[in-house]
Amino acid sequence: MLPVVTAKQMQAIDRHAIDELGIPGITLMENAGVGIFKDLQKHFPDLSQKKIFVFCGKGNNGGDGFVIARHLFNLGSDIRVLLAGKFSELKGGAGVNALSAQNIGVQVNELDADNLNQYDHKLRHCDIIIDAVFGTGLNKPASGFAEQVIAKINQFKKFVVSVDINSGLDSDSGQLIGPHVKSDLTLALACWKQSHLLHPSAGVMKEIRLIDIGIPEKSVKSQNIRVHQSEEKDLKSYFHKRNPNSHKGDYGHVLVLAGSRGKEGAAGLTALAVLRSGAGLCTLAFPESCQKAVHPMEVMTVPLPETANGTLSLKAKELILEHLKDKSAMAIGPGLTTDPETVALVGELLPLIKCPLVIDADALNAISTHKNWLDILNPETVLTPHPKEMSRLMGLATQKIQKNRIATASQFAADHSLTLVLKGSPSLIAMADGTVIINPTGNAGMATGGSGDVLTGIIAGLMAQGLPQASIAGSYIHGQAGDYFAKNESETTLIAGDLLRSLPETLKRILP
Repeated sequence: MLPVVTAKQMQAIDRHAIDELGIPGITLMENAGVGIFKDLQKHFPDLSQKKIFVFCGKGNNGGDGFVIARHLFNLGSDIRVLLAGKFSELKGGAGVNALSAQNIGVQVNELDADNLNQYDHKLRHCDIIIDAVFGTGLNKPASGFAEQVIAKINQFKKFVVSVDINSGLDSDSGQLIGPHVKSDLTLALACWKQSHLLHPSAGVMKEIRLIDIGIPEKSVKSQNIRVHQSEEKDLKSYFHKRNPNSHKGDYGHVLVLAGSRGKEGAAGLTALAVLRSGAGLCTLAFPESCQKAVHPMEVMTVPLPETANGTLSLKAKELILEHLKDKSAMAIGPGLTTDPETVALVGELLPLIKCPLVIDADALNAISTHKNWLDILNPETVLTPHPKEMSRLMGLATQKIQKNRIATASQFAADHSLTLVLKGSPSLIAMADGTVIINPTGNAGMATGGSGDVLTGIIAGLMAQGLPQASIAGSYIHGQAGDYFAKNESETTLIAGDLLRSLPETLKRILP
């Protein structure tokens, strides 16, 4: 897991490395600049032939920019620094590195509102612009001269590299708080910041990469970081090679309660995802009229009493409980509808479900009208709402949730002692202890009907196999299946069934 920090946490990590471990701040600044320089060499094999402008601010971000400029100059690149301020205003490491860059021959020009347009001709004919104006400390919209500098960086549509985070972005919220640099490449220093990964801010960075600047792990651990990004190697530790002397019963049996007349497909997708994720058995319980419309061959079915509207009837309760007795996990919700009788059935079942449970779609909508049901769920429950469903569960506007997704998800999971998968870009997995995992996989092609039903089935299937952190693994695998299809076909043409078909290749990368 990679730590994802706030600006305040990153500042404390830096201070610990400097004050407690004795690593000079100017050493960290040098490491940052060298790390970015080396990354640029990999990205541009002909870097020495490029014409490059570095826009530097007056703080540490600008100091990083001066280090980069010095190394580019030594490489032979045509390099010029535009300083958004006065040379005399530079302090600490920024001042030292500005002076050393200037002393070796780097051309440094001070910018102000009067001469900002003076370099337009050269900027129009340069190859790369490096944005080192603002770092992670910005927490209000850029205005005045700063806004003009940001506009100038964006004006010529050059290849833009942002140092640590794009100037103009608040590093914590993921929101676009004002004018900001749009980058082709953002090189984050030491740790991911939340706005590197959260939209809409992540959407102004075409590519992001992480640069090691030599901060010891001890300094990172000095902060109680509760937000992380999952990695593929994390998942590999969850899975174990199958015993050759095993049978289907060893890999769990999931009961899927889903579907209604006209929404049989949601039930089928969930059930098949259970099996594609490796569960040994799946039983699909749905309204009896659904049996004629969908019956995946690999899935056992239980036709249940239904209402006149083709939804699950209260009369189905005892039969459902009978089939639940020997199950390893259960998934409930896709395609159920919010028919009043079906909602009442959900309410009567929830306190009686003792196995690991995934709640999605209309089962979430049922709970949103009876919020006290949240308090009767067992701790092994996973909720998988999209933002609108989350809005109903919390009684908050969707926009308010989206503006503070990490804190909202963390608080909800902790308050109700369960696991929450808040779907979106990116999906967040919040645990009962308040920790949050940001899922790095997935793409816009997965904004298609049935995608969430597949996720529900994957998580339930992994839970049935006893997989630790099934919600983290399931979210990663689900998104990776979408990425696999998008890479080989396209995002636009992706449908939920493609996720099922892509799961074998996706799991192949992870399984031992």
